[in-house]
Amino acid sequence: MAKDDIARLRRDCELAWRIWARQMGGMQIVLLRERGAEALASFKLALLGRHQGEHYLDGLRKLGISDDPPAVAAAKYHYLSNTIGGLRLEYVEESPRKAWIRYLAPNPFYDGGALLAVPAPVQRAVFAAWHARNAERMGCPRLGYVCTKVYQDGEPYDEGYFIEYDHDIGPADAVRYERVAASPEFDPERAPRLDSAAWPEARLLKAKRKYAGAYVRTVALSLWSALGPASAAHVIEQAMRLLAVQFVHEIKAEAGIEGRSALAVARLLARLLEAQGDDLTLESLGPDRAAITLRSFKPFEAEAPEELRRAFFAFPAMCARVLNGRLRVARAPARERGAPGTDVWEIEDAGRWLY
Repeated sequence: MAKDDIARLRRDCELAWRIWARQMGGMQIVLLRERGAEALASFKLALLGRHQGEHYLDGLRKLGISDDPPAVAAAKYHYLSNTIGGLRLEYVEESPRKAWIRYLAPNPFYDGGALLAVPAPVQRAVFAAWHARNAERMGCPRLGYVCTKVYQDGEPYDEGYFIEYDHDIGPADAVRYERVAASPEFDPERAPRLDSAAWPEARLLKAKRKYAGAYVRTVALSLWSALGPASAAHVIEQAMRLLAVQFVHEIKAEAGIEGRSALAVARLLARLLEAQGDDLTLESLGPDRAAITLRSFKPFEAEAPEELRRAFFAFPAMCARVLNGRLRVARAPARERGAPGTDVWEIEDAGRWLY
């Protein structure tokens, strides 16, 4: 890949990853706000179980670790896949039957101070939802996970180890919680590494973007299943609005867009869509009006429900409103235009303050 192309890909993937990571966490924080810790913990169980079923075994194969001992393969999977996805982890292989992982701050899904709002039972649900089920997915009834530290207990990281016992274990022992005062030190020189030939930079960048997008899709669709369309759309729309309010100025600076005219804001929205890999056309309709024709809906399928598209549209609409209170942003859905999978966003300066 040419130097200019790889530089553009870096910018695109980083911008899309940052937005999608925040959206993934934002939807969960709004669910916590609206429904409480117990509801979010239950949701985590369903969410991560669904995500694991779609990605885990295929991930072991793609990472080249499916033939490793079960405890080692499970720990390597979490280390490598999450590192690709933009998280910071540490890995310590104590033996072929025992391997440690640590999840380090900052957590990109709970950006800024959001991590402070997440109760310990919610964080522990992550391990019960995914780590405890690795054994079932891998067909190894001796494999378990022991959680030794979590942020919410005043620790500097989430930590635990996969262990292959000498005997089969039941569901009660699939994940255990056992605090330890000290654990093995991480040595970067001994950490797992991907095959650079199989994983060139372009593939790593696209995989990082895809990682965040896949979680946004899974969170939204899991909300749809758990709450029903109306309640799920409310949670998603609330999250999208608040994320736009909180981060649009930072996103605009990262995107390198100047000005706050209708065309400047349209360029910003188009830049975000391009970074996500969407298929679109931006058209200037005069000094005070522009339109974006969007022929995809990343990270979802283009045929996604109208209620879902409308809920996520709250993000670009609020971005425009925050940047310029004179702008009117309208969305014409696919079925109204007679072109399945196509939306048209119109951004117009109304010539007066609207809000």
